[in-house]
Amino acid sequence: MLTVTALVQVFFSLHSIAETSLLFVKIGYNAELLPPENIPWDLYDHLDYFVAKTGPNPESDIVIENETNLKVVASAAKSHNVTISLSIGGWTGSKYFSSLVASEQSRKTFAESILRVVKKYELDGIDIDWEFPNQPGDEGNQISKDDSSNFLKFLSILRQILGPKARLSAAVSVKGFSGPDGQYLTDLKDFGEVLDFITIMAYDIFGPGFSSVSGPNAPLFDTCNEPTAKFSVSRAIKNWISTGFPASKILLGIPGYGYQYQLLDSSLNKSDFSGKSNKTSFIFNQISKGAASSTNIKVSSFKGPKNCGGPVEGYNWLFKDLINCGLLSPDAEKGLNGFERHYDNCSHTPFLFNPSSKTLISYDDPRSLALKAKYSKSKGLAGINLFDATGDTQDQILLKAVKSKLTN
Repeated sequence: MLTVTALVQVFFSLHSIAETSLLFVKIGYNAELLPPENIPWDLYDHLDYFVAKTGPNPESDIVIENETNLKVVASAAKSHNVTISLSIGGWTGSKYFSSLVASEQSRKTFAESILRVVKKYELDGIDIDWEFPNQPGDEGNQISKDDSSNFLKFLSILRQILGPKARLSAAVSVKGFSGPDGQYLTDLKDFGEVLDFITIMAYDIFGPGFSSVSGPNAPLFDTCNEPTAKFSVSRAIKNWISTGFPASKILLGIPGYGYQYQLLDSSLNKSDFSGKSNKTSFIFNQISKGAASSTNIKVSSFKGPKNCGGPVEGYNWLFKDLINCGLLSPDAEKGLNGFERHYDNCSHTPFLFNPSSKTLISYDDPRSLALKAKYSKSKGLAGINLFDATGDTQDQILLKAVKSKLTN
């Protein structure tokens, strides 16, 4: 999961009532880029503050790196009639979850420590972002074959302690939760009974740090996917609904960022999928072990974000930086400065390619995110979570594209 380099990140959730769906858009926040006083509060009525971490013991206080910032944001949210939750965990904050929920006493003690935080900051809810129960996550994470069953027990206790009015949600894998045998569980109805919402993190399907070829970060469909990454938005939604988890409690997680690859060749590889989808794709290419830095990209101006002209940290590009750094036109329709914009009709995602530097960047744009929003609505989902919307432009073209599909 992508994180913006900052001590504190805040995620807002926007929801507006439409005839057939709710719209929830989770928005990433960097205090350096968007101070609380500049937040467009009128757009939102729920906010998830991301992220707090746990200590090694259930009685340990929840670790919030900048408590002052949380207080300021919580106060501002309340003054604008916006409810607020605290997210706990994340990719680097899931180390101790396994032991914290391992026994009845530890579960109760951990839940009580969360309640103290809720009361202290006058929060309206909690979001648990455990990455991932009974599955490898970040290096050093504790893991147990009983993680998923213990997680359910913990959520049940947490629900009781927080009370029925508190909002309780979780961020989850595209594949679901693993059972004691390592296989993914086929019945998750009980999780649906205790949780108000889940966010399916339907991104990072392909990435330069873990994929053998370049590919779409968040494919809508996987008909054309390279065989080692047969997953997508559509498959994730289908899988979760098939477990009995209510579609009306599912939020689709979509990315406001993309990945940069260094290809071996200066021309794109043609992949013919006529036997599967009768389509041709050019996004799957052999890659080198390292990604090119943006110093290899010739742009006319380096005005804007710090990473224009510097290394691309973690191979990540925020969508807005593609525009601000001069790789993509402001309307997101044309590549610039040696980059060609392509649209992959198999995955329904765009990508940029520079033949001179052999650089390919897979990302999502207003068109691809609007399609995901439309698809989610057609499946009866609660809405969309954008991770993270610090990747959006100043005029929020990503959010506007998503909202237009969910509210019309």
